[in-house]
Amino acid sequence: MRRMFLLGALGLGLFFILAHANQDDALDPLKVAGDTHKLALENKFIRVMDVNLPPGKVEPMHRHPHGLSIYFNDWDAKVTIEGQQPQTRHRQAGTFAWSEAVVHTVQNVGKTDAHILRVELKF
Repeated sequence: MRRMFLLGALGLGLFFILAHANQDDALDPLKVAGDTHKLALENKFIRVMDVNLPPGKVEPMHRHPHGLSIYFNDWDAKVTIEGQQPQTRHRQAGTFAWSEAVVHTVQNVGKTDAHILRVELKF
């Protein structure tokens, strides 16, 4: 019984550490791209960021956990995922995209501002 309790406590402790590991992430977009990423909402389940990227702007390398991006206007993105070749993608107003966890840079290579709502899951 004591062994089960210790294993349960260890598992709970590991869960707590992993759940809060992102708080000190040096690649957190709110830290490295705070001029483009603004916190809109955060709770224990999700983090929502309001992202505004003017034409020509390049965001430094940053990390996102899995989540959803909702695009409010048309724009063209040059996305470079860590370790891969850059890809240019057109984003259309009123659409959304799911992405798994990613480390990347993003550049607005179009002529219009990019406005995105990024919803990230914490589990």
